[in-house]
Amino acid sequence: MHKWLNICVTLAIAACFIVLAVFVFGGSYVRLISAFKDFGLSVGFYFGELLGLGHNITPTVNDISGISLPQLDIPSTFEGFAERVESYLSLFFTPGNFVGWLGHISGVMGNFAKIILIILPCFLLMGFVIKALYRRGNNNYGKDTIPLRIFKGVSRVTYQPLKSFVRGYVAFIYAHKWIFICWLVLWTANFNLATIAVEFFAYYFYFAITYDFSTLYVQFLKLISDLATPFKYFPWWGILPLALYLFDRFRKGIAFNRLRHNEAKNCGFINELPIVSMSCGSMGKKKTTLITDMVLSQEVMFLQKALEILQNADMKFPYFPWIKFEKRLQALIYDGTIYNLATAKEWVKGERERFEKGDISVLYGYDFNRYGMAFDNSLGVQNIFDVLETYAQAYFIYIVQSSLIVSNYSIRMDNALIDDGNFPLWLTDFFPKHFRRNSRHSKILDFDILRLGKKVMENNPNAGSFEFGVIAITEIGKERGNNLELSEVRKTARDTNQKNDLFNSWLKMCRHSATVDHFPFIKVFTDEQRPESWGADARDLCDVINIISCGERRLALPFYTIEEMLSEWAFNKFINLYYDFRFRRGDNTLLVHILKSVTAFLWRRNLRIYNRFGYSVLNIEKERGTMDGKTYKKKYYLADAKIYRSRFATDCFSDYFNELARGSKVGLKDYLEYAAEKATVEELKAQNSYFINALYGR
Repeated sequence: MHKWLNICVTLAIAACFIVLAVFVFGGSYVRLISAFKDFGLSVGFYFGELLGLGHNITPTVNDISGISLPQLDIPSTFEGFAERVESYLSLFFTPGNFVGWLGHISGVMGNFAKIILIILPCFLLMGFVIKALYRRGNNNYGKDTIPLRIFKGVSRVTYQPLKSFVRGYVAFIYAHKWIFICWLVLWTANFNLATIAVEFFAYYFYFAITYDFSTLYVQFLKLISDLATPFKYFPWWGILPLALYLFDRFRKGIAFNRLRHNEAKNCGFINELPIVSMSCGSMGKKKTTLITDMVLSQEVMFLQKALEILQNADMKFPYFPWIKFEKRLQALIYDGTIYNLATAKEWVKGERERFEKGDISVLYGYDFNRYGMAFDNSLGVQNIFDVLETYAQAYFIYIVQSSLIVSNYSIRMDNALIDDGNFPLWLTDFFPKHFRRNSRHSKILDFDILRLGKKVMENNPNAGSFEFGVIAITEIGKERGNNLELSEVRKTARDTNQKNDLFNSWLKMCRHSATVDHFPFIKVFTDEQRPESWGADARDLCDVINIISCGERRLALPFYTIEEMLSEWAFNKFINLYYDFRFRRGDNTLLVHILKSVTAFLWRRNLRIYNRFGYSVLNIEKERGTMDGKTYKKKYYLADAKIYRSRFATDCFSDYFNELARGSKVGLKDYLEYAAEKATVEELKAQNSYFINALYGR
């Protein structure tokens, strides 16, 4: 039903446009035909003169006999035009003209003051009446007043259906863009804009040969003639919303560029970090937020680096049929033959052995006799199978349908792989104009995959499987412990512990399994309140990032001050009135409904703007894990649209405490309350305090 309604409306609009084109803008099409004639003659004249051909072509682009100038009494020569401009300016800057302008302004202001004097008492009277009516209290919970019920009834049959139809129709036009393009072409012709464009190129070809500057004024006259139509018929009331729309797009473009520039700075900082880093700060200093943000960026950088390796390999053998090789890799990845870097290398090794036995099909028709089997990079000679091995590993990293993040808390990412059957591409922009709905979460970190020694789970099938990726571990000190806490732990113990699981040995050697084309595809990000909470043997491998402070929330969107002030003013004015009304009355009234709708619109828009373009700056100090006292001040940018878009839960271990609370039969209101300002002996003993118990010898 909606589809056919949209089609009917589209046909009706198109019919109106065509009728207007025939009966109102018919002259525009006559001018367009004339412009194409000028263009054809100018092109013929251009090539005739350029190639030295004998011709008798006379350009008509400077002919003004066919145009009709508007009623502006414009001189037909440039000299006359210059005299008119000089006379106008001499009259414009005169004392009499200035006095007349002031008189006009004072008249307008006087009329405005009269209107204010008439309207102001009405508003004051209405305010007194509303205040008197709303002073009366009631307990009619959630009941609508009669005016509000009438308003909602009228809105239900007028505004809401119209709003729904307009939204649906806009979506219909957006889904069928050719309709909008056809309308745009039609109105371009109606308003002579197409004529102006054709005339421009006609004059360009003429001027490129003649360089006749004396004809410029003629073109000015023709431009004035062609612009008369849009100036006469254009809906100038639409200029303001159009200007606001373009201004909003302009400033949002600036904001997106600022956010992306900050992200580029963050990536530069992350690249400076070693493979293992530790973020530290007191509770609430955003240390887990920081490592989550860095983890998200690092995953994108790994994808970009894998793509770079693929591009470099492609250039080493530019005539190799890479797409056939990729399709074969995809099939092997999807059927599980290749499931990690080791199996990718093993498969290429097998292909190499087949080629050495005479099976040239493994090169997918590559003409190796013509293009060669080796590449000299001035440092050494690489065989094509060495490059294929690198390509296979990088392609596996690039195309694997999995998050590259492995963590002990959940992290959501919304990178999207788009594939039309050829070379797939990743959408990884954290600040798109329209957020992507697809998402996936990080992989659960089984710590046994990081243990080279004893495992918590005997014969763990995941053991030894981890090769590359981004590791994120929050509260690392609670997992690994420090030297003091592990003083009683023995390496020779039968059970798995921090001293016999060889986790630290894995940290020292993890880059070996993750290196592709001399680049390690592995980073480990951890956080803890104090760097000393993690044992020195592992901490010495890190860079420690101390969060000094988090700055106030900023806005990347420029020119937003007035709108923000308006939103805050409306909210602050309304909220006190609203809760005073809520205190007195339980019903719903028309005035409060309207005020709340307007205020909520402004407040929600302001909230969305800040959530979309807001960011804060972390002031941090970086130092080596050896804690030698040498620190480097840095800044890190946390963009709200990136890190706070349901990426992770700051209370990632809360379910442990939730389970404890569900098992208890009491709550806060059930706790004992002090009877007076000073605690009694029984009240002190009820604290179950080590200190109090020691005082009483308990």
